[in-house]
This record gives sequence, structure tokens and C-alpha cells, in this order.
Amino acid sequence: MLRTMFTIAWRNAIRHKQFALLNILGLTIGITATVIISLYVLDQYSYDNFHSKRDRIYRVNQPMIWGDWNESFASTGPNLAIALRSDVPEFEEVTRVHTPGEVAVSYRPDAGNPVSFTENNAFIAEQNFFKIFDFKAEEGNLGEALALPGNMVITQETATKYFGTEEAVGKTLVVNQAGEGKPFRVTAVIEDIPLNSHIQFDILLSMESYNHIKQRQHQWIWTTFVTYGLVAEGVDVDQLEAKIQSIPPKWAKQEIQNVFGQTYEEYIGEKEWTLELQPLSEVYIHTPTSGNRIGPSGNILYIQIFTAVGVLILLLCSINFMNLSTAKSAGRAKEVGIRKVLGSEKRTLIQQFIFESVLYVAVSTVIALVVTEISLDGFNLIANTNLSLYEYANDPMALGIIAGFILLLGIAAGSYPAFYLSSFSPIKVLKGKLSTGFKGSMLRNTLVIVQFTISVALIIATFFVQKQLNYVSNLNLGFNSENILQVHNMEMLSHEQQQTLQSMLISNSAFEEAGVSDLTPPEVWNEDKYKAYGPDTEAVTLNRIRVNEEYVNLLNLHFIEGRNFDKSRGTDKYKVILNAEAVKTLGWEFPINPENSPIGQHITFPNSTQALFEVIGVVENFNFNSVRFEIGPLLIINEENDFMYDIGKNYLSVRLNSQIVNDIPALERSLKNIEASLKEIDASVPFEYSFMDQLFEANFRTEQQMGQILNIFTAMALTIACLGLFGLSAFASEQRKKELGIRKVLGATVKQLIVSFTKEFSLLIIISIVIASPLAYFFIKNWLANFAYKTPIEVWVFMLVGLVSVAIAWLTIGVHSLNAAKQNPSEILRDE
Repeated sequence: MLRTMFTIAWRNAIRHKQFALLNILGLTIGITATVIISLYVLDQYSYDNFHSKRDRIYRVNQPMIWGDWNESFASTGPNLAIALRSDVPEFEEVTRVHTPGEVAVSYRPDAGNPVSFTENNAFIAEQNFFKIFDFKAEEGNLGEALALPGNMVITQETATKYFGTEEAVGKTLVVNQAGEGKPFRVTAVIEDIPLNSHIQFDILLSMESYNHIKQRQHQWIWTTFVTYGLVAEGVDVDQLEAKIQSIPPKWAKQEIQNVFGQTYEEYIGEKEWTLELQPLSEVYIHTPTSGNRIGPSGNILYIQIFTAVGVLILLLCSINFMNLSTAKSAGRAKEVGIRKVLGSEKRTLIQQFIFESVLYVAVSTVIALVVTEISLDGFNLIANTNLSLYEYANDPMALGIIAGFILLLGIAAGSYPAFYLSSFSPIKVLKGKLSTGFKGSMLRNTLVIVQFTISVALIIATFFVQKQLNYVSNLNLGFNSENILQVHNMEMLSHEQQQTLQSMLISNSAFEEAGVSDLTPPEVWNEDKYKAYGPDTEAVTLNRIRVNEEYVNLLNLHFIEGRNFDKSRGTDKYKVILNAEAVKTLGWEFPINPENSPIGQHITFPNSTQALFEVIGVVENFNFNSVRFEIGPLLIINEENDFMYDIGKNYLSVRLNSQIVNDIPALERSLKNIEASLKEIDASVPFEYSFMDQLFEANFRTEQQMGQILNIFTAMALTIACLGLFGLSAFASEQRKKELGIRKVLGATVKQLIVSFTKEFSLLIIISIVIASPLAYFFIKNWLANFAYKTPIEVWVFMLVGLVSVAIAWLTIGVHSLNAAKQNPSEILRDE
């Protein structure tokens, strides 16, 4: 029986090659998109699954206690872990990871030149880190690897980078942080960390090595530690989370009193210092936007968007298959009539058509899997993933899912054509009086509307995604960020050496300006509490950046009032500059009232009674952080200010001559000049650099990836919709050929016939546009809510997409409308 059905299916495909190819093409496109999206979603949900205790591992999050208390924060103070160990025995283990930022690491072999690199993924961790997380040791014993001061664990890739093929355990690397070089002994080497891990480090340093951490163990407001807990088996996590809410008021009250001069209750007010236990399975895809994250993070919104797109594209290709199958129904009507006359039952015919549908899906799936494997390299490049079909090749469950998918999609997509074709009356068919009926026509038109509604909505959404990315890329930052190159690791040089390097570069015509800072836009995240000096002033949160006067000039900041720092004045050491937002936040009038100007006023720390820092200037607001966020209050301090703590980082920023930036050979020579100047001062400092404008762009890398992926899938969806429209226009031309023939006999021109033929389809597309527009508007409005600066949602975009959609539809049906209008009416009506 199967052989007979296969033979019939094969002959029918050969007889109707064009429609067979269109069916396979539509299904292949849809299934390819669905497979790629499925692989992407599975990859996003696979993060951290390799840890054996993953179901009992939780990260502790808390509010952003420095600013917006409604914002969840991924890191905490160092004392939280101590408090949990003391008061909460339900945790088997509690561990902390500290992120010091980039560090310079060097290795001096007994023979040969020293090797030095800047490491961006060096973390500080406690000894019990490996009791919670499963990372496989290549060399050494992980159980004791971080037990002593001066111990370090590195990955295999890092070991190869510094030591080549030599054994790494026992060797010493010098880690330079905050200008201080510390020797660390390699005690273990682990396998390279899987890509699907939210914890990504190259070097792990023993927390026992850092006295400044030991001295600040009591702190709760130094929120730079990521805290993880391993919950004992059988513990009710909801009850545990309720229990740990007593930790902050008990343990943090003394520090709040010391730092802010307030009781815990006064400081908290109506806010809530809530501790959240976030399961390890949710850390990657539901991670807070703020805090010291120690690896990549996903975005549940984009996962949901791509999942929805995958489902919609699968729906599109199913609809497309139905329309293409019914479009050629007239060609198979006589076959159905003859088979019914010869005794075939309706059930047998339905089985035949369902079998053909499943066969089409099976062939398309095989082709789609091949296309997917070919396409994955490009997709991985765009999405920054490492997707592969090979890992599922020998998985029985995966093979079972594919088989079930083929069967279900084949039945779902083929059910309507099967019942439709098998319902033909043999008498009417053989007399040539086949009628599609009103219900059949309505269903097919509805399916086309659904197809184009989805496609138009995707086009509008994709257009606005690109429009928003262009908008933020061209946003006025409030300062001149063009051609600024930032040289890292300046903290390894003394203040005098930094000044020497700055002078050396400025003397070169390739560089226009230069300045030193401890942080650089768009990564100025150093919040602290301050208040305006005087009675009845409140402590507020300000970001802070330490700069020299040349750096202010480099950014070309615009002064609303006051002046820049001046080295020639010996009194500027403790002077400060504010941005406009800081003036308002501190409680002074803005726009500035000359009678109550902040110039000459002082700011101080919350618990201080001294007028510590005099305001000498106010600059216009500028984006010192990502343009994803609104501009916050900023305090700019003098690089010589030794009263405020030093974060241990320094950058030398230089503005390149604009002609050099556009000349690749000249740019390469300039970079070599910087490196040579740096090595002349201190050969041990690794030369690392970045461009400021690229850092701003990197803040929207996820959105750029989403935009590129949406472009691809929108094009695929539109192609499928056009194939469906092509099929329906073929069906319509077949059904209306007698009507068009009669019209032509009665004097209708080709142009009039084409207009008559396309009018119905144009109406369907217009209905689709009307339905799609509010759906797309709802999506765009909600998506734009994630940005502080939004492109306007303008009507012309909807109108443009609508016109383009109608034009595409006309081009799609143009072939059939023209052929139908040009047919010889005598050939069409000869049997009447």
C-alpha cells in the first residue's frame, strides 16, 4: 500500500513540477528558520546545565541600594556571605567571587623574553568555589587550589598562552592590579570553560591574597561581590528566602550608622532591602542589568521574540503548503473523480493526500537540515553563538523529535488539502463543473491575510529596530567622542611616568590632545554617597570620575558656569566639577541662580561635618554611561585628590588626527608609536587599547545581533508569504479563466482584466496591513521602553511598509494576472 501511495505521489510531483518545487521551497525555508531558532533557544536554556548540583545552586541578588531601589542588582557586599554562613545553616556552602576588572599579567621565564598580557577575565574567589561549581581539573587539586595566599587557578588556554607546552602547575605569574605587582603560583589548571557557562574566567585568584578585602569584610555598601549559595537537599527555598530577609537589618545597621550617620530604619525608609535567591538555571537569561556580572548574559525578551518568530514562520509555511496544494486542486480533480468512480473510498483518498503531505515535509526537513548546517557558521558569527547539529546527530530523543515533527507538521499542513480534495463530487468533476464554494474561498483568503499580517508586522518591527539602532548611534552624546583612543594599564606607571607618556604623544602630530582618567565613557560606574555641605542636606548618590585638566579639554565639555582644573593653581587639588544633573540632585537650583550658585559651595561625605570639596565648575550633561540609560549625576574630581579612594585604574586617552583615522597604514604607524613610547618608559606594561566610539556601539551589540537576525527571518517569512500568494493567484487564475474569457469577448482590455484580477488580492493585503499595524505598534512601543532615548514612532513608516507590501504582492501575482488576461478566450470557452 505504501509503495502504491509513494508511486502516486511521485507521479503527481513529476506531473506538477512547479508546484512540487514551490511546496518544497516554502517548507524548506520555514523548517530551516524553525530549526535554527530552536537551536538558538535550546542553547540559551542550556547555560550552566553541566554543574552536577545545579538544582541547588542560587545566586543572591539585592536591590541597587545606591540608587534605584526598584532595580535588581547582581552583586552584594562582602559581608553577606559571612552573615549567611553564620545565621543560615540551610546553606551547605556560601562562596564569593570578586571582579577586579582587567589586570596586567606577566611571566618571566628563566630564559627568553618576558610575556605579558592584559586579562579581562581575572576573578578573585574563595577556596570553596570548586565545592559548588564543577570545573574539570587538567592539572593540580582543585580542592586546595585557592586555600593559600598567592595561589591561582588558570584555564588550559591561559596556560598555553603563557607557558606553551610546559607544565603550568608550580610556575609563577605576576598580577599587576592598582599599580601593584603580586606574584601568584599556579596551583591548578582546568579545562577551558564551556561557552554555555555564565561564569567565564581565564584566571582565578585566591581571595586570601588580598588584605584590602579582609579589611573590608564588614562592609555592606561595597557591592562588588557575587554571592552564591549551595542549598542543602530537602530545604524549602521559599521558606529559606523568607528567612534570609532578616540578614540586612541585623548585620548592616552598624555600617549604615557609621557611613551615613543614620539608623538603618532612617536610611531604608519605605524601601525594602530584599535578598532574592535566583536559581542557577535563571541566572543567564534573567540576570539583572546592573551589578558585577562575571560572564555573558542572555535576554529573556529576545528569547521570547525569536521563539514567537519561529512559531509564526512555521505557521506561515504550513499555510503556504495548504494554499499551494489547493491552488492545483483543479489539476487533480479528474484524478479524484476517476478514482472515486473506480471504487476508492474517501478515507483512502485522505490517506493518500496526508501521505503526500508527510512526504513533502520529510523531504523538506532533510533539505532544511542540510541548509541549516551550511548556514550555522554565518548565524553563529552574527549571534555570537556556537550552534551545531552534530551534537544531536546520535541523540535518540532528537531523532524521535524530528520524526514526530515531520509526522505532525505533515498531518497539520496536509489535513485541509486532503479533506478538500477528497470531498470532490465525481459527477461534477467529470462534467467539468467543479466549484470551490464560498467557504473554501473564504478560508483561503483568510490564510493569505494571516500570512501577510505576520509578514507585514515583522517588516514594521524590523524597520523600527534598525531605526532605533541608527537613532542611538547618531545621538548627540554631549561631548566629542570622535577618534579617541584609550591606552589601558596606566596604573602600572607612576604619576610622573603617565605625564611623560602624555607629553611624548602630544609632541607627535598624529595626536591632537591627550588626558588621563581612572574611568572612561561609556563605563563610568563608580557610585558613592555625597551631600551638599550645610544644614538639613540629604545624602545622594553620584557617579564619580577622576581626571586631569587635559582630559576635560579632550572631551570638549561645555562649561555652563565656572572653570576647569588648573595645575598652575596649587589649591585645585580638592576642587570638583559637577554636571548639571548633579547640581539638581544635590539640591541646588537649576538653571543656576546667580544669587545661589553652586560655584564656591562645598560637598562632603554623609557622615562628615567638614566642607571637603569646593565646586569650581558646572558642565552640561553628557553621556558618561551607555545611552541605554538616562544621564545621571556626575562628580568630576582632580587626579591629585588623595582624600577619595583610588579605584586602582588609569587610562590615557588620546585624540587621533582625523586624517590618520581614515588612513589604515598611518593608523597602524600611530599605534606602533604609542607602543614604542610606552615600552620606552616601562617595557613590562602590556600595550592594550580601545576606541571610545566602539565601546558605545558595543553597548548595543545584543540589539544589533537581534536586528540582523530579524532581517534574515523577516525576509524568509516574506518569501513564504509570497509563495502562498503566488499559489493562491494560480488557483484564482485557474478558477476564473472562463470569467476572464467572457469579459475579454465582451470587450475588456488586458489592463482592465489585470486590474480586475489584482483587485481582490490588493484588498487582502490592505486588510493585512490594517491588522498588522496595531500589532507591530504594540510590540515596538514595549520594546522601546527598554531605552532611555527612543526614536519616534512615526506614521510614515507604517505607510511606507504598506506601500512596499502592496507592491511586492502585485509583483508576485503579476505573472498569473498577465497570463490570465492574455489567454485566448476561444480556447477557454470552446467546451461551453
